[in-house]
Amino acid sequence: MLGFVAGTYGTIIGVGGGVLVAPVLLLAHAAPKEAAGTSMAVVLANAASGSFTFLRQRRVDVRAGLVFAVAGVPGALLGGLADQHVPPRLFSLLFGAFLVVVGVRLLVRPGEDRGGEAVIADEHNTAGFSVWPAALIGLGAGFVASLFGVGGGIVYVPTMAYLFAFPVHVAAATSTFVIFLTAIVATASHAYYHDVLWGRAVLIAIGAIAGAQVGARIAARVRASRLMRLFALAVLFAAGWLFYKALA
Repeated sequence: MLGFVAGTYGTIIGVGGGVLVAPVLLLAHAAPKEAAGTSMAVVLANAASGSFTFLRQRRVDVRAGLVFAVAGVPGALLGGLADQHVPPRLFSLLFGAFLVVVGVRLLVRPGEDRGGEAVIADEHNTAGFSVWPAALIGLGAGFVASLFGVGGGIVYVPTMAYLFAFPVHVAAATSTFVIFLTAIVATASHAYYHDVLWGRAVLIAIGAIAGAQVGARIAARVRASRLMRLFALAVLFAAGWLFYKALA
């Protein structure tokens, strides 16, 4: 059930589901690095399922996704390594504070509606994409995603939607595709360090795969402003988890 809820919600908003799975594993007394590694394995299964559907719907900007993913690979490797050696308390507090600011802003001002459609319209115009800023952001997002096991969508979605002016639904779909590609490397990295609790990962992933199919179909029917409010809730939830991880 955890996997199904995380897979559905995570695919709708393009974050991969890790923002729900990792905190629950921590509350179930998994070690922080095992929570991150197990969550990352679930994120991989969830994002693979969601990406398949989004690609069939032609909502993914494949070029942009590949740029983010290629840049995110070294970040994902570094994140897995950092989990072994670097106590991320200060980083968790700073990043958590940043997420609170972002989450509150998106919750209060998700994009004004204009004639029944959000300002960020549901179209496929992604001409504002720029390779080098995307590569730098992808590197940082890959590191954060692997370090905390959250998938990286908390960085990718607002970056695509607000910095590169992607339509929100395209941003969520492309983020899911990026998460799938980077999660392959991140999961392999955590598996190398024996951080994945495979029994739990498989059970949660079964639900997440089914949930991703439901989420990918629901996402196409959700208005952009409502989608960003859902994303804001996920960001604030992730912030609370980071504060918990830093202060527990």
